[in-house]
Amino acid sequence: MSTTTFFCNLSVPILVGEDRYKYVPIVGVFRSIPFDQVNEWVMHPDGSPRSDRELAAEVLVEIRKPLGSSGRTAPHAFDVEGILQLDRAAAIVVSTFLAALPRV
Repeated sequence: MSTTTFFCNLSVPILVGEDRYKYVPIVGVFRSIPFDQVNEWVMHPDGSPRSDRELAAEVLVEIRKPLGSSGRTAPHAFDVEGILQLDRAAAIVVSTFLAALPRV
């Protein structure tokens, strides 16, 4: 797999209370994979699907926070492992990754 990365804005849910979530804007730093390998990437060798959490953990390299209009980012207080504890966050990460993946 390729070692190039790309950035993408997304909002992920953070648990703030019992069954209460707050969506937080982040900049995800993703490790790219060749587009023609996506079909193999989403499946285990035995043909069963991989979980969103498993897929997201493989491609989400870092979480950064947007810094306004400057176009710069800074490290976020959240870490990848913490964000991916929620299934819905992992699903958002995977769907954003697949939508933003360069098709070259």
